[in-house]
Amino acid sequence: MQTVAQFSDEAVKEIMDFQTEIRAFKDWQVIYSVQTSRGKTAEEFASMLGVSKTKILRVIQLYNKHGRNWRIYGQWGGRRRQRCHLSLEVEKALMKSLEEEALTGKVLTFRHLKKKVDLFAGKEVSDDYIWDLFSRHGWRKKAPRQHHPKVDKAAREEYKKNQGKCGCQIFRV
Repeated sequence: MQTVAQFSDEAVKEIMDFQTEIRAFKDWQVIYSVQTSRGKTAEEFASMLGVSKTKILRVIQLYNKHGRNWRIYGQWGGRRRQRCHLSLEVEKALMKSLEEEALTGKVLTFRHLKKKVDLFAGKEVSDDYIWDLFSRHGWRKKAPRQHHPKVDKAAREEYKKNQGKCGCQIFRV
């Protein structure tokens, strides 16, 4: 396992020493270790550095593929713009207008809200996007269902009819 020489060993060590976040430091530590210790396997580096073999392979692959700017490709988490239907500011404005409608009693169900978001986004969005939108802006489902969707109505009616016929006697004191 080896790296493509983008920086000298000293330059990689300097870059590693000036990292402020732990993830970046560990990534540069992997590169420094692989660059200065040739002939070892990914498993050996993983056990030596206390990370997984997959992390070693991923970091070295990104570094070799993208060169000096490899770190911008390694960002994880957060909202990815290509997946977002609306920007955060637009979402806030939408949720504010929906909140005003909800407070006046005009918003009734999830489906009603989904139609409004679909119109606002200009395309149909998934149910998961709606629930994530609610979660991001502090909305929760407050109204319980009337009944379970798989309820046996006949069994319910039978129970209601026979509810007081258990053979027990209740005495008043």
